[in-house]
Amino acid sequence: MKKMFITLIFFLGFFKFSSAQCTQLDAGPDVTVDCVNNCTTLSAQVFPGIGAATNTYTITAATPCPIPATSGVTPTSIYLDDRWSSVVTLPFTFYFFGQPHNQLIIGDNGVVSFDINRSSPQQTPNDYCEWSFNQSLPNTALFRNTIFGAYHDLYVPAASSPGDRIRYYVSGTYPQRKFVVLFDHVPQFSCNNLETTQRIILYETSNVIDVQIDEKPVCNNWQSGVAVVGIQNEAGTVAYVPPGRNTGAWSVTSANSELWRFIPDTNPSTIIFDYKWYEDATNTLVGSGQTINVCVMQDTVYRVEAEYDDPNTGQHYILTDTVTVFFDDQLGPVDLGPDIYECDNTSVTLDANNANATTFTWEKDGVVIPGATSSTLTVTDSGNYTVTAELGPCLRTDDINVFIEERPIVSLPADITDCEGNILTLTPTVSNLSGNETYQWQQDGADIAGATNPTLDVTVSGAYTVIVTNTIGCDASATVNVTFDPAPILDLGTDQVLCSYETAEITANIQDGDNYEWIVNNNVVPNNNSPTLYISGSGEYDVTLNMDRGTCSVTDSVHVAILDSITVVATPILYGELKITVTGGGMPPYQYSIDGVNYQGDNYYTNLENGDYYISIKDGNGCEYDDITMAHVINLIIMRFFTPNGDNYNDYWRIENAEYTPDAQLNVYDRFGKLVRSMHTTQHEYWDGDLNGKPLPANDYWFVLTLPSGKIYKGHFALKR
Repeated sequence: MKKMFITLIFFLGFFKFSSAQCTQLDAGPDVTVDCVNNCTTLSAQVFPGIGAATNTYTITAATPCPIPATSGVTPTSIYLDDRWSSVVTLPFTFYFFGQPHNQLIIGDNGVVSFDINRSSPQQTPNDYCEWSFNQSLPNTALFRNTIFGAYHDLYVPAASSPGDRIRYYVSGTYPQRKFVVLFDHVPQFSCNNLETTQRIILYETSNVIDVQIDEKPVCNNWQSGVAVVGIQNEAGTVAYVPPGRNTGAWSVTSANSELWRFIPDTNPSTIIFDYKWYEDATNTLVGSGQTINVCVMQDTVYRVEAEYDDPNTGQHYILTDTVTVFFDDQLGPVDLGPDIYECDNTSVTLDANNANATTFTWEKDGVVIPGATSSTLTVTDSGNYTVTAELGPCLRTDDINVFIEERPIVSLPADITDCEGNILTLTPTVSNLSGNETYQWQQDGADIAGATNPTLDVTVSGAYTVIVTNTIGCDASATVNVTFDPAPILDLGTDQVLCSYETAEITANIQDGDNYEWIVNNNVVPNNNSPTLYISGSGEYDVTLNMDRGTCSVTDSVHVAILDSITVVATPILYGELKITVTGGGMPPYQYSIDGVNYQGDNYYTNLENGDYYISIKDGNGCEYDDITMAHVINLIIMRFFTPNGDNYNDYWRIENAEYTPDAQLNVYDRFGKLVRSMHTTQHEYWDGDLNGKPLPANDYWFVLTLPSGKIYKGHFALKR
């Protein structure tokens, strides 16, 4: 609990703040050079206090330094009011008022103490941390062996997440580490809306102490708003306090942050530092000594190392820092642009596009062009051109390929009309060739896929364009309109087969042709420029018609066969038979007629009566040959009975007309199959009804007539008495 109000007033005198050196070795601020003066001097400065004993201190004021954490940040977990932290182990040995320390405790009211077991004033871990004071430093009533920075009554519980408000961490690497205690927006007691942000920083090897106050307002209605910044020894008899920062009511705004540096100054060191400078990216040694001169043509990072032996600890240390020399390239880039392909002009102007250069040099194909010293160059020849622009030691170059060639000259024939179905080859006339030209054909303004040959075969109407491009992309084109007339369809009809007595008529379906050329069996028919051709006479005819109409020439063929006339042989065979034979022409199969009306496919007739028959023939092509020949047929006349009674009427039995086949055999049998008469068919042979001189009885008798061909006729007759 707070127990008393004390009002003290201190006045802050004027103290000049300068830029703080933030590391034990400082290579200086980054530098920028340019093309006019690309050199600069780099100088390294070691931290004040290195090598001095810590019995006494001097105080300097500076602007605060950025102090990032190298690794993790550890909260003290102080969440109660007026408390010391647990013991914190330092990452390095730190000397304070002549004594080495490896541990400390942090008080929530803005203090750090190396005493971790004192009862008066109370300085023990995790215990009460006094908040009320009105004494000025030095004073035995105030914390001993302690850094005050700034010490005033703070109230952690009023903060959100209070356990994280006071933290500590390490910044940097050995042997240039810094131990940082951060009081981050910690509310003040009684004025919780007022927050303090400050740091206490311990430097490795140099034992320097920084108290950095980012912001500390004054709570006037509590303990008179007093605060103090300083350091005090173990006995409470010696203290170092910045001007105007002893116990009193004073404030620090965020716009005017403060850094108070406590620097050991007992027996100032006479250490001789060994400085070496390196180009950091390549680790190349570029010089030694505290100061060096460097010249650059690009942004370069330099690393300085300072080696020394600490007289207090006997340790050998190497301090490092880096500085960047930025190169401001005032010359800037030189840009001749993309390669130039010129087809229509005989010259082009090249422009280096650099206003800062003082000197220009031009080359063509690696050879300097005399007198070419301006930023532009007019050229008339193809080649590789290079410009070099200079500004002091800065050089910039660029090159460009220039191609100057004439365009090709391309022409196509005048507009063309041709016949549909023909293939028309378009061939351009091209001059001004440079070699390796390419071709692209278009139809009606659109590229024809794959049409990249010098010629093009076309079959449809359209506007055809050829684009000829040379090796540098110069092109020229020409266009021709092609019209294909519709092709007439010539038709001579189907093949013809005609009878021998017919005349073939071959007529073209197109009657308005300009010219007709008839070819029969590969021979041109003379004097016949007509759509009709007549052919007579038997034979085989291959007929072709070549016809012209407009731009079109068409052709068709037909085969004509005029059959040979037939030869007919009608051969009568005795006893009512007739055989008809057709040879020499017509087209099988044949149909036969002996009356000109009725036709049959069989050429053999039987059971014909005696008489003359007129033969007609129809062939397979429908040809008719009427009454082409006549045949006389002789038939057998068989007596149906005979009466051998001596009255001279039918006294004998015979077969009339059998005499025409005298070699035939005629046998007569009785009803029991007994041969009663055997004779040859002559007109003198007959049967008188006797057998061996004795008359046979009246009855039916049978005959068998066997012709020389083997054909057999059978029948019967009656013998009457």
